Amino acid sequence: MFKSWQIFVFSLIPLALVFAGVIIGSYHGSDSAKEIFPTAGPTAPPSETVEPGAPGVLAIAAQNLLFDKKTLEAPARTEITVRFDNRDAGVLHNVAFYTNRTARSKIFVGEIITGPKVIEYEFTTPAPGSFFFRCDVHPDTMTGTFVVK
Repeated sequence: MFKSWQIFVFSLIPLALVFAGVIIGSYHGSDSAKEIFPTAGPTAPPSETVEPGAPGVLAIAAQNLLFDKKTLEAPARTEITVRFDNRDAGVLHNVAFYTNRTARSKIFVGEIITGPKVIEYEFTTPAPGSFFFRCDVHPDTMTGTFVVK
């Protein structure tokens, strides 16, 4: 009969072989091809990018986990472009518009992007009123008021 320590040692041998196979299998020598991971390109070519301050364009930036504006204003029932500049390198941010601070009823939720990157969101504004915007990744510190006139 085998003793318990012998069973333990013999059960470690297959585990060690599996572990060695994983290590050896993950080794990429100098002869192996490098993996290429595609990256997302810009959302629009520079010639099509709208200028901040142009009619129907709102500009907002994120830096140091804060928005550069606490209030955004737009006309009611109008197609607008929000030019969002995420200046925080390696940090996820977005801009999302909700009917109120509970953020249960959305107006528009922008794509979450990793900075530094600029993206343009387009949506139609609601009827006149005072609404809420935030970064969904940092909802406690990055907030503001969206005024539609």
